[in-house]
Amino acid sequence: MPGGFGRPGRPGSSRVSGAGASPVLRLLANVWCQRVVRVALALVFVAAGGAKLADVRGFAEIIHHYGILPVWAVGPVALLLPLAEVVAGVGLLFAVRGSLTAIAAMCLLFLGVLGYALATGLSIGDCGCFAPGELPDGVEDGSALRGALARDLVLLAGAAYLYAWRRLRRRMG
Repeated sequence: MPGGFGRPGRPGSSRVSGAGASPVLRLLANVWCQRVVRVALALVFVAAGGAKLADVRGFAEIIHHYGILPVWAVGPVALLLPLAEVVAGVGLLFAVRGSLTAIAAMCLLFLGVLGYALATGLSIGDCGCFAPGELPDGVEDGSALRGALARDLVLLAGAAYLYAWRRLRRRMG
């Protein structure tokens, strides 16, 4: 089945929108599905970055609690990371080249930081994902960090879908 998504040997089997394609594959290849995922992912990043920009000092404290960065880098990162989230989110909203790559890279960064916190047993009440000061349930037992890790995996899956959608559309011509 080289290059195809349908059943081998059938005419038009390489076209996702053809009669041989599964309904799920047709849905995933649909431009509206892609737009919904793109807009949702963009809005999450704009909202998260905007909330952190509203309290850069609080976000800097959260970053400091992770103990990953030297003290001199905490302030600049607390400002630049949320700015990058907002810029990448707005870029993704308007389909600006490079914005999806920036969002995927930030998702991987966030997953790495949360994984580090979980692996080292850090007791961090606020993961720093959205507005500083929001203390979710599960602060004491670490389940809040696990929840944030799961959420970031969903965001990364959204970015992966958008990459796959682009590739699929290019194949379809």
